[in-house]
Amino acid sequence: MRIVKFQNPKQNVNHSVMANLRKTLTKLPHLITFEAACRHNNFTRAAEYLGVTRVSVSRQIAELEEALGTKLFYRDHRKVTLTQAGRALETEVSPALHQIAEALLNAAARASDTRLTVTTTSAFATYWLMPRLVDFSNQHPDIELNLVVSDRKLDLEAEGIDVAIRYSKTPPNWENVTPLLQERVFPVYSPIYRARTGMETPEDLLNENLLHLSGIYRPGARWPNWFRNCEIPPPPESSGVVLNTYINMLQAAIAGQGIALAGNPLVDPYLSDGSLRKLEGFPEIERDFFYLIDATENRKDAATFCDWVRDQASITSQAAE
Repeated sequence: MRIVKFQNPKQNVNHSVMANLRKTLTKLPHLITFEAACRHNNFTRAAEYLGVTRVSVSRQIAELEEALGTKLFYRDHRKVTLTQAGRALETEVSPALHQIAEALLNAAARASDTRLTVTTTSAFATYWLMPRLVDFSNQHPDIELNLVVSDRKLDLEAEGIDVAIRYSKTPPNWENVTPLLQERVFPVYSPIYRARTGMETPEDLLNENLLHLSGIYRPGARWPNWFRNCEIPPPPESSGVVLNTYINMLQAAIAGQGIALAGNPLVDPYLSDGSLRKLEGFPEIERDFFYLIDATENRKDAATFCDWVRDQASITSQAAE
């Protein structure tokens, strides 16, 4: 007897069974095992697919047969073959399980669609994006953001990322990419830093306490590159303090522990409020761009967020001129 037609939930539903799903579907895990055994015609391969032992598969099939009061498989040494009852059950169960799985995936997709997932680096999120997000929330209270902060280049499709802001030497390989802001790096220090020299020339910095970046950061962001651009042999890292994140480096500079090689737009808020000062007249090095990536296919909330980001970047550029 057909209990439920999964193809159309509005038709042919046995409501007495639906009201007692907990009792009726106690063997649902066994049916999943049964479906795997049907596809592979072998308990061992079904076990490998399910990540369980062959004994577990054999036991669940035996329990299902006992519950139904009929044999579902003819057992052979190397393979199993469906009985007539097994074939009838497989005809009903296989499409039903696949439809349930598809319904769950669709429900998960709809749930994830309610939020816009945005990723960027920890430094860009901390110093540029997050201070501005209040403005976005005020303008668009209906759009819920899920901010994923990572210094790794995430696989946008695999991680379910909708929008990304990435720092890159070349434009990322996506269709909808916008260059937002170009970084320029220069020496900065705190008003409470105790200088050892007059800090009037690049050579003076050789005698100052320098804050060095280590780890994933490319050479262009580090002191040796800056000194070479000044045609000065760079000092060893041992002459200063080594830090492994941009955020820690800026915090150390604000605390007066040394001079940092930092860049706009990330350092701009601290230059504005006086927490950090720029060594005026010292060389600045143009570096890479921050790129905006819309990885969606014409999602309205993504387009709205990207338009807002571009407007904010334009404001930042105008302020720097």
